Amino acid sequence: MMKITYIYHSCYLIEFDGFSVIFDYYKDAPREDGKYWVKDYLLEKPGDLYVLCTHSHSDHFNPVILDWKQRKENITYIFSYELKQNGVNDPGAYYLGKEQLFEDQWIKVKAFGSTDVGSSFLLTCNNHSFFHAGDLNNWHWNEEVDKAEALTYENNFLCELELLSEKTDHLYAAMFPVDPRLGKDYMRGAEQFVSRIKTACFFPMHFGEQYDKANQFGKIAARYGCRYLPVSHPGQSFTLK
Repeated sequence: MMKITYIYHSCYLIEFDGFSVIFDYYKDAPREDGKYWVKDYLLEKPGDLYVLCTHSHSDHFNPVILDWKQRKENITYIFSYELKQNGVNDPGAYYLGKEQLFEDQWIKVKAFGSTDVGSSFLLTCNNHSFFHAGDLNNWHWNEEVDKAEALTYENNFLCELELLSEKTDHLYAAMFPVDPRLGKDYMRGAEQFVSRIKTACFFPMHFGEQYDKANQFGKIAARYGCRYLPVSHPGQSFTLK
């Protein structure tokens, strides 16, 4: 059993027996008991904690995460090398360039590309694979740029998707942008993703407060045999086998 919690924006927490993994922390989310998921629960929870960050954009990286080690000893930071290039130089962190791998007794993390900056991450543990896209998406902006430019953006995404598909053809769960700012074709990248890589469970991210629009992807995901997990609020948890 595992629990996956939507914290906020692109931040997800995955809890396993003995350890937890949190991606792209931006800001905390309240729990039903009035406390907060990270500062009151996660940092007090026994077991190892892995803190992953795909890139340095302020909606994916909050410097406060580097202070967490003052409260929790068994914490491991795994960052995109792009953070180091932008001045995040923690001596205890692991920095992964594209195609580089971190591995220990609990998890394997491999860095893949992005169509913005930084990386996306493929996490393998407990015989399951999980993908956090970071800012990897089909950022076509086809309502704002000319057709040739939009096609270039799309081709960049499809190339990165192909590289990922060469390493894995099945994911237990994917956390991937469904961003309505892209206009009427805002779900295009997500559909291309689940059509290319068999994905058992899909968790949306990078949609701001537009939960209804993000959740419209559920019908599309179902066409590809993918279970969509509808998100309605920060701090929402899903228990999966």
